[in-house]
Parts: sequence; C-alpha cells; structure tokens
Amino acid sequence: MVTGERERLELLQAKADEILDVLPAWDGEAPAVWVKVVDPVTQNLLRHRFVPVAAVSQPAARHLRLVGEAS
Repeated sequence: MVTGERERLELLQAKADEILDVLPAWDGEAPAVWVKVVDPVTQNLLRHRFVPVAAVSQPAARHLRLVGEAS
C-alpha cells in the first residue's frame, strides 16, 4: 500500500472510531441499528457496531445518515 493511501486510511479509521465512540453501546435487547462506517472513496468497511435506535436521534449522531435498509 502506498504511504499516502495508508495515511489516508489511518485518518479515516481514527475518524470512524471517534464517531462510534460517542454513541452508546447496545444492551442487546433494545431496538438497534447497525452503524457501518465506510471509506467514501473505496466503499470498504472501516468500522461497524450496533447502537440503540434512540442514539441516532442524539446530537452525537450528527455524522450519521441513513443509506438504506437490509431486506
């Protein structure tokens, strides 16, 4: 991997961690959504985790946007 691409990927992964870290953990019982953070250039998955549905309406979720539902 080219150094510039590796640095770009490291920055994106750090940002993905920053976004997910402010969202509450899912308790395994409440309704949840699967939050996936993808590289906008390659569409590769960077990070993912389940969070409570209520979390997506909090100010911490301002970076999230619905992109579709799984059938």
